[in-house]
Amino acid sequence: AIAVTDRESSVSYNGYNSEIEEGATYSSVFTFLFLFIALLSVITTMNRFVTKQRTQIGTLKALGVKNKKIVKHYVSFGFYISLLASILGVVAGNFVLGNFFLNMEMSYFEVPVYSTTIIPIVYILAIATVILVTLVTYLSCRKVLNEPAVDTLKTEIPKIKNSKFDITKIKLLRNTSISTRWNLRDMFRNKGRSIMAIVGIVGCTMLLVCAFGLLDTMNSYLDWEFDKICNFEYKLVISNDCSEEQLATLKDKYGDATSQTLGIEIKNNGKKETNSITVNDAQEYLKYTDHNKNYIDIPDDGVYITEKLSNTLNLGVGDEIEWHIFGDDVWHKSKIVGLNRDPQNQQLNMSRKYYESLGLKYKADSIYTDTDLSKEKEIEGIDTIQSIDNLKSGMESMLDTMKMMIVILIVVSAILGFVIIYNLGILSFSEKQYQFATLKVLGFKDKQIKKIFVKQNTWITVIAVIIGLPLGFYMTDFIFKSALGDNYDFNAYINILSYIYATVGTFI
Repeated sequence: AIAVTDRESSVSYNGYNSEIEEGATYSSVFTFLFLFIALLSVITTMNRFVTKQRTQIGTLKALGVKNKKIVKHYVSFGFYISLLASILGVVAGNFVLGNFFLNMEMSYFEVPVYSTTIIPIVYILAIATVILVTLVTYLSCRKVLNEPAVDTLKTEIPKIKNSKFDITKIKLLRNTSISTRWNLRDMFRNKGRSIMAIVGIVGCTMLLVCAFGLLDTMNSYLDWEFDKICNFEYKLVISNDCSEEQLATLKDKYGDATSQTLGIEIKNNGKKETNSITVNDAQEYLKYTDHNKNYIDIPDDGVYITEKLSNTLNLGVGDEIEWHIFGDDVWHKSKIVGLNRDPQNQQLNMSRKYYESLGLKYKADSIYTDTDLSKEKEIEGIDTIQSIDNLKSGMESMLDTMKMMIVILIVVSAILGFVIIYNLGILSFSEKQYQFATLKVLGFKDKQIKKIFVKQNTWITVIAVIIGLPLGFYMTDFIFKSALGDNYDFNAYINILSYIYATVGTFI
């Protein structure tokens, strides 16, 4: 045997495992956010529902129906609706959405036999959702039930609390319009509703930023890997039985830009770890970039390692790294002379000159060329002809799955955002009916009253968007940092246009 390795060193195992970890991160982040925003929508819906049923509750109380029966009646509404919704959600999640995403994922990995499975946490979350919705329903009707029947039957008049602090008395705001001062007072008097509205819209904005940010980040990664680092049109993988004469002919025809990739073992703090090393004799075609994606050259006096690998091994520039090639018992100590950043491969890199200075024989396994080989099906001495377009399309197929997730994120954020804003708007309007009636008596026109009402919603949306845009970025960045496997190293990247889309989408 040339080498003995564990399954962690298997490329296929790492690929599947990375995909599982990525999915686990996506699901945990989005599940929490969806549940949180959905709970907000339930709170606003039930508050609005109970407020609308205020007269009916008062009538039942006046007729002698006990509070327990009324509570049971309204709580059962939330319980049965949430129970039915949770059952439908589990079924649809398994047989519709689950199958849809799994089909796309398995077609990418070319797995022929598979099926969806519901893990226990799904049932726990479904039960937790029912309990939370039932609790929210109880809390929503408890306040009305605590009032005497005679008060419940009356139109609710907003209670104005006298406060020593009045924001409208601040010098800067004294000369503002009556609608501005009225809205400021209303927002501070109804802090709970204002905060809930802001939080709901922040969540909506975050989901929209994340949806567009996922796509921007993946496109940025593809550009970095396949347009900046891979600066060639075709990669020819040389067969193991290729003779020296055949290799010389290939170099004459397609150029002498070559590389060799070797499996190696690294010794670090008494532990041995599997990795790889690329010996580069094609630096015009196989490029290297620093942390800021600027081009750098690999010198001939040592080894370069990628930034992420440097952090993993706790080694920096000037340190020595000990390694040996699988099948060769000789250990080499190489000085780390620099760090490069690679979004896809975390490994060691060195020039051919330095590799041969260690007494090792260089044997190319890849040739890079810009010659048009689109019509070539087979080349003697070559195992595989890989075009940069084919390499890129392989990764782009992964984007198809992400695009569907983005569409779902946008739809869900729009629905949840709409429900929260609509319910809070109706609730806010119901609370203000008494004030609006007073304003009409004082001679205010409908257009002026509408302007007062719309202004507050606009302010709340602006505040929420300002908070939601950066939080959306941090959420996207967290997802990529947590979800990506050990081989990947890139941060979230979001275009200005995506922030504009998210802002406009939230306002709409």
